[in-house]
Amino acid sequence: MPRLLPPSALPSATNDFSIMRPSQFIALGSCVAIGMAWVFLMQNWILLNIFPGLLVGPGLNLKDYLQTGSSPAFTVFWFGCITALLLWFSTTLTARPSSSRQVRQVQPLWWLASIGLVVFGLLCLSWFTIFRWQVTGTSPIEGNAVNFYPVPAGGWFLLIGFVLIDLIVLFWLPTVLATPRTYRFVVPGAVTLLGSR
Repeated sequence: MPRLLPPSALPSATNDFSIMRPSQFIALGSCVAIGMAWVFLMQNWILLNIFPGLLVGPGLNLKDYLQTGSSPAFTVFWFGCITALLLWFSTTLTARPSSSRQVRQVQPLWWLASIGLVVFGLLCLSWFTIFRWQVTGTSPIEGNAVNFYPVPAGGWFLLIGFVLIDLIVLFWLPTVLATPRTYRFVVPGAVTLLGSR
């Protein structure tokens, strides 16, 4: 169960009318750029060169799986994270809190978005690894009757770990660094990292 912040952990909402500082815009742009580099460049390189043994199942060609399995899944997940990020910023930019209580009421929305993104990431992986092939009745492996990618259990744990890393890079970090007004303090870890400034 996510831990909600006590009222004392939040500064008064009435004392902070600034929307976003220039440094927050820079932080947001940097986070998006880092997220794109991570998802579209570094992640595949790591899977191919550092953890290839964990993903390879019977008859599975890792390069094929990365091209038609995990890469499309993480691309769709990236779009989901960016959409959730835009919705979060839209909500926090347009709201006009008059008390710390109103600010705290937004915290469950952040947790709901985060949990929803984890579930969405797992669904993306499941679709491109298993369900897509079963729905079409085809095999992703040429000359094999198996209608899914045979990713071993260790590979699934690795992919789930990457979903969590992606969530941190694509959603948590931008919301910690660039959420406007006192809403930034409802993001887990923001008070610890940013203090009360």
